[in-house]
Amino acid sequence: MHTPERNEQAPEATQPQERVSSSADQPAANWEADRPQTVQLGEQLIGFAGGVIDLARTEALLAVHTLPKVMMLWLIMMPIILLTWCSFSALVAWSVVALSEQLGLGMLTFFLLQVLLLFVCRWLFVKYRARMTFPYTRAHIDNFVRSTKNEFSRRSETKE
Repeated sequence: MHTPERNEQAPEATQPQERVSSSADQPAANWEADRPQTVQLGEQLIGFAGGVIDLARTEALLAVHTLPKVMMLWLIMMPIILLTWCSFSALVAWSVVALSEQLGLGMLTFFLLQVLLLFVCRWLFVKYRARMTFPYTRAHIDNFVRSTKNEFSRRSETKE
């Protein structure tokens, strides 16, 4: 096994490279070297933003053109949904008539199912209407106004 002398360099070692001048020594040279990359990055960013805007515009046009189809589908679905509910109610009412052999109890069951549906719809209506009044935003604004009034009143008391 061969061991290198003190002044001799090991075969796997490399010579230290000369020290590269720092960016403080030549800021203009570094700026000039980075300029093409910066311009290319800016062009790519502009291209990306333009592509996203074009995609959003195209999707918005597609959504606008699809809106009449969705409205027509909704208009077709409404009677189907109503008939399905009525069929379900009639089935439940008929089951009550078959079990109890009383026609009046079956009719009462049908009526109560419709009333139940009305209560559920009313509850959802109230819930959604409350959400549409921006309760959290109004509470946030009210808290801000209240704290501002308190701050102004405290400052006026301090001045006196």
